[in-house]
Amino acid sequence: MSSKFEIIQLKIEGDALKKLPVRQRNQLVGCMHAHNELVVLNRLLMFSLNDVGDGDLHNHAQGVQMWCVLQVLTGKLFETWNMLSDRFLRSNPEDSSISKLSSQHKKSLVWLKKYFGDQRVKRPRTLWEKIAGWLSRFGILKGQSRSPNQTALQTIRDKTAFHYDKLNLTQAVNDLADTENHIYLAQHPANGLYYVGSALVFSTVFAMIADMAGDTAGMTQGERMSKGVHITLADVNEANLHLHNVLYGLIAFLLEKAFGKPLEQIEQFRIEVLDAPKPTKVGLPMFLDVET
Repeated sequence: MSSKFEIIQLKIEGDALKKLPVRQRNQLVGCMHAHNELVVLNRLLMFSLNDVGDGDLHNHAQGVQMWCVLQVLTGKLFETWNMLSDRFLRSNPEDSSISKLSSQHKKSLVWLKKYFGDQRVKRPRTLWEKIAGWLSRFGILKGQSRSPNQTALQTIRDKTAFHYDKLNLTQAVNDLADTENHIYLAQHPANGLYYVGSALVFSTVFAMIADMAGDTAGMTQGERMSKGVHITLADVNEANLHLHNVLYGLIAFLLEKAFGKPLEQIEQFRIEVLDAPKPTKVGLPMFLDVET
């Protein structure tokens, strides 16, 4: 049976937005826009996890589709954090909206600061990074040059999300599975799939993430990849939780500033939502019937 629930609708007039100081108006709109983007991308990620067909072709198309959504979502998580850093955290004295966060939301902010850090500040390379880079150039250090403190999501962002970083694919190529070496051609490029290309990137990057989490010397390439996938999805879920907590707290405070009173005192309209599907019941199509 489909669930039934209500959506609370508030209406804010242009005059209320005009009365807000420019800084707070930009903060409010930025948080709302970032929230909306994260919700859409998270919804797509949930849908992309659901099977819509059987066989290698569908499995491979689903894997690439899920990976692409995850990459974009990861990049957007970082951009949301950068927005919060730029518009709230760099204020001196402390921005009033930060001080008004609830204790729960402040705990989420502490987690975000520890995980994401200040991505806008260019720091000098550590001694470890300089040595690792030098050794890699001469083939002495195998694998990817990276900071020992790099997170799973930072690895996804830096290596795959919005640009194509050079990767050492040697281990992934050496252990290329028979199910990973497929290429699918189609009349229309929307239906073509070079699975082997993405499979090598998946295997390499997720294995890197597993290596950063602990000793993987006794694990196969496939086991390292599987471990990296679990680490990444866990980090995505936690980052989403804490970012949405902080966004909600900031939006609520700024809305009350705009309305001039607590949200509980604002006129509400309730919209009943019927027949909303479970997220496990919606799948994204893998192929399209494109007219040529």
